[in-house]
Amino acid sequence: MEADSIDGLGPMPSPRVENFRDWVEPTRVLEVIRAMPHPALLLSGLPGHTASRFSILAWSPEKVVTFAAGRVRVDRYFDDGRTREPERIADPFLLLRTIVAANRVEKLPGIPFAGGAIGYLGYGMRHYVESLPSGPPDPVGAHDLWFGIYDAAIVFDHAERRIALVAGGSDAGDRGLRSARATARLLDFRARLEQARDIGDGPPGRAPAGRAGQAVARTPQAEYRRSIERALGYIASGDVYQVNLSHRIQCPFAGDPIDLFLDLARDNPAPFAAYLDTGRIRVISASPERFLSLHGGRASSSPIKGTRPRGATPDQEGRLVEELLGSAKDRAENVMIADLVRNDLGRVCEPGSVHVEKLCALETFATVHHLVSTISGRPRVDRDRIDLMRALFPGGSMTGAPKVRAMEVIDELEREERGIYSGSIGYLSFDGGMDLNIVIRTILCAEGSAHLRVGGGIVADSDPEAEYRETLDKAHALLRALNVRLGSA
Repeated sequence: MEADSIDGLGPMPSPRVENFRDWVEPTRVLEVIRAMPHPALLLSGLPGHTASRFSILAWSPEKVVTFAAGRVRVDRYFDDGRTREPERIADPFLLLRTIVAANRVEKLPGIPFAGGAIGYLGYGMRHYVESLPSGPPDPVGAHDLWFGIYDAAIVFDHAERRIALVAGGSDAGDRGLRSARATARLLDFRARLEQARDIGDGPPGRAPAGRAGQAVARTPQAEYRRSIERALGYIASGDVYQVNLSHRIQCPFAGDPIDLFLDLARDNPAPFAAYLDTGRIRVISASPERFLSLHGGRASSSPIKGTRPRGATPDQEGRLVEELLGSAKDRAENVMIADLVRNDLGRVCEPGSVHVEKLCALETFATVHHLVSTISGRPRVDRDRIDLMRALFPGGSMTGAPKVRAMEVIDELEREERGIYSGSIGYLSFDGGMDLNIVIRTILCAEGSAHLRVGGGIVADSDPEAEYRETLDKAHALLRALNVRLGSA
């Protein structure tokens, strides 16, 4: 039995699938459905990247599941609109397993998503993986977990320029009611695609209304440098080998979050970009990093460590690339985290099946160059994708090594909860597949403010000033999209 289908046994229904005859960019459709409940777009928007094949767009979920402060809440939108009162649960990962297992469907050839859960795992979910002391407060107040359960979606195949409309993978109501809802969803999808197609492919020409001014680093540069120096002390004493330290940047925001996402997606395309409307918080991500995927019985993770800015001229670009590829420090950071991921996968994969497919490979994005490694393995038959998530969460590139001690140091030195940052955004398909990013290069829009976090891995030979500059290189595209300058706290 393949790992893709080990959430359950027995006969499984097959979702309904229709093809749309024309090509329409997924961002165009997002513009059209912006007023619908809880739109979610997982956008593979970097042409030529090996992971940039499929994008997934959904809205009007059958239900929304949230988890915070040890309590889960389920809001249903499909049948009677009832809300289950928040109840305390011991393990939110088991909740995810129950939801996706109850809705399993047959795998659709050539289509990665057959309905399923789309949303995020916040960094706070680490407390349900490892035994850790209570963390500091989250200034944004995000849930530890937010997933919409979408019984239908539009899947965009960028390689074949094909659009598939998928519906029917839901446990809502009896079979006749589900069939009627699937028919209605497919009709709605087709109408929205036709509307988006008729808009055309020209530039939208939006002005950055409500987006101008100054951003503030909530951790001043001097304080961030002191945190790095303290981390270096822990490294020198043998407490940790590497620790990822981040800081938060905040600015006023009075614009439209979807417009902000569209601008960021156009100017800073990324293979694991995402837009999530969770209600109070809108999540806008241009992540270049894959946390974990599961397809065809193979699990894969691609941690990033090692960064240089893009050059202003071809000569400068060449020097920066050469410097990154030749940097012993950056390579050591990357190899350390690749080894951590390899060990994590080894806990749930068949012996001998875990391989490093790429080590310290160069990937280039709009504003930065990165070193990226890819590690994969074949999950054991007695393990499922929830076990995989547990084994790897949170991504080692966002913690350091050893992971548990690194997370303790992070809580001590950062002094505020990371929230969604360092977690994962993506999907768990009802057919057993999964793909999740690492939440970096991400803006949270909430209550008149925009928040973003940036950071980097600290190792024994880190220079505090250089590490701070690297965080600003990573923030550049986000600050440019927000049309703000970074000032002092």
